[in-house]
Amino acid sequence: MRAFNWNEMEPVHQNGRTRRVVAGDALTVMRQTIPAGVPSSEAHRHPHEQISILLEGRARFTCEGESVELGPGGVVVFPGGSLHQTESLDGGELVIEEIFTPGREELNALAPPDPGA
Repeated sequence: MRAFNWNEMEPVHQNGRTRRVVAGDALTVMRQTIPAGVPSSEAHRHPHEQISILLEGRARFTCEGESVELGPGGVVVFPGGSLHQTESLDGGELVIEEIFTPGREELNALAPPDPGA
């Protein structure tokens, strides 16, 4: 077992965003904060299935041309390979927890070392 605390993890700053990542054997979990004024994600696709959980803010999630607007507690599932995008609705800060399977190696590289190692 490995245990982490989001609040104690050292953040990684990339493209104006703050990211914290935990890497499992077959999945990646990332909590990211996108400050007000920083563009949300451009439409993109990757082979990983993704679940996004909106913790703070209001966002429009679009997948293959279908959109939904959600507030805190909203959850979306993006199938692997789908064209998808996240946009802040009010230009405010977004806090999103994202789960990817299989794990995303480029994000796993941001994860802290195993605390038991």
